[in-house]
Amino acid sequence: MFATLRMRIKSLERWDGSLLKTLGLLELVFAATFLVPAAVALYYHEDSLPFFVPAPLLLACGAFQYLFFRRAETTVPASGVIMIIVGWLIAFIISSAPFLLSGFSLVDSLFEGISCFTTTGASVVTDFNATPRSLLLWRSLVEWAGGIAVVLMIVFIIPVMGLGGRAFLNNELSGSGNYNFSMRMRNAASNFIMIYLLLSAAEAMLLVICGLGPFDAASLTFSTISTGGMSVHSGGVAAMDFSVQFVVLVFMFLGGTNFYLHFRAIYRRDVGAYRRSNEFIWTIVWFLLAAAVVSVLLINSAGASPGGTAEKIWDAAFTTVSMGTTAGFGITDLSLWPSAAMIIVMILCMVGSMSGSTSGGVKIYRVLIVKSFITNGIYKMLHPRTVKEVRLDGYSVGGEAVTSAVVVLFLFIFTWAATTILVVLFEPDVSLLDAAAFASASLSTSGMGLGGAPFADLTDATKLLLMFVMWVGRVDIVIALCLFTRTFWEDVALGLKKGPRRDTRRLRRRS
Repeated sequence: MFATLRMRIKSLERWDGSLLKTLGLLELVFAATFLVPAAVALYYHEDSLPFFVPAPLLLACGAFQYLFFRRAETTVPASGVIMIIVGWLIAFIISSAPFLLSGFSLVDSLFEGISCFTTTGASVVTDFNATPRSLLLWRSLVEWAGGIAVVLMIVFIIPVMGLGGRAFLNNELSGSGNYNFSMRMRNAASNFIMIYLLLSAAEAMLLVICGLGPFDAASLTFSTISTGGMSVHSGGVAAMDFSVQFVVLVFMFLGGTNFYLHFRAIYRRDVGAYRRSNEFIWTIVWFLLAAAVVSVLLINSAGASPGGTAEKIWDAAFTTVSMGTTAGFGITDLSLWPSAAMIIVMILCMVGSMSGSTSGGVKIYRVLIVKSFITNGIYKMLHPRTVKEVRLDGYSVGGEAVTSAVVVLFLFIFTWAATTILVVLFEPDVSLLDAAAFASASLSTSGMGLGGAPFADLTDATKLLLMFVMWVGRVDIVIALCLFTRTFWEDVALGLKKGPRRDTRRLRRRS
């Protein structure tokens, strides 16, 4: 049946247009997604027009683009990058539409939509009681969709566009023991999506068992497994029971874990894959070490956190996992923490968690590669004739991967510093530490400041800057910044000049 349907869809294709066909699929997915908050709006007697208005337009445009345009047999890599970037921009616009239709300003609507889809979790909403429940659910739902957007757009859509996705897997899933990873890209995407759904369902059920209602459980699940961090209540997770906080901590960590390891454990019954992954082990060590240091700092600081020693240790542990996975949930006032603890929090955000996960940041595997590269360099200075190579999980890491890790780390630091300076220039009343926190929260997609000025109080110029930084941190800093290189646009122009290449054998069969 599916084969026949696929053939009928193929027979409708009339024009070449990989970008339009890809965007059509994205628009169809969003049109279906709008139905969820629309149903919630009807249930709570809220205005459902912000969701019902865009849905028919997206359905019509998406169906036309997907049915009547065909993908090119091969695509120039630079054109493929353009497709990815345009896809993200369209997703940002669609995500922002309900906020604009609900009365938000244009800048605030874009800020909220981009923050949600990049799973940053920063928000300009200050009055949760005055915000419709359906709109709060939409924020969490967009985060949930954005959490798996990398898998959908790079592991699935890139092969559909004819670019192939093996290079992405080698780059983004490095450090997961996937060197013999030979699944077809579409199977990889479907398996990862099933794992994502399974983890979401498991967390939602556990939260209901812990006493949350279906609405709160669903909203919190969407924000947790995506490591987004949005809340539907003013008190957030801090106002919830310890059991709820513990479940959130566990699933934040699972969301920040390489999904290939989840695949090995669930589909291959290979639980030992976690133990064999250096990145997984070092992530745990990094989180434990950071939590221990922060705990000591809080215990020795009388006004840093309310409660006794146990409460301070829990605050440190939860915040470490929350910021380390770039989820950004908070259960304590970070503005009361000592400066040393807040610096550790910013470092946690910037480093992030594991590759192939929903978290942002540099990623642990890149830090391990750079660490090995520096260690080898120092050793060779002392022993010039020694041949040492960078290794991870027992395998040799190629020179391209080492160069990529070093470049990404440098670009993250440079972008963070430049953003901090610009925030200070745009916001004279904001302290340097708060400006650095805004920069790290946006670039790492953690979305959580350090208790200073809220995002809602920032000027429109600063919000636009942070929107761009959120996108840079989420889509991949190298892909984003290559837009500002002359070589990239020369490749795009060359691809447009040659046009899409089509399979001559298929043309002969048609003739």
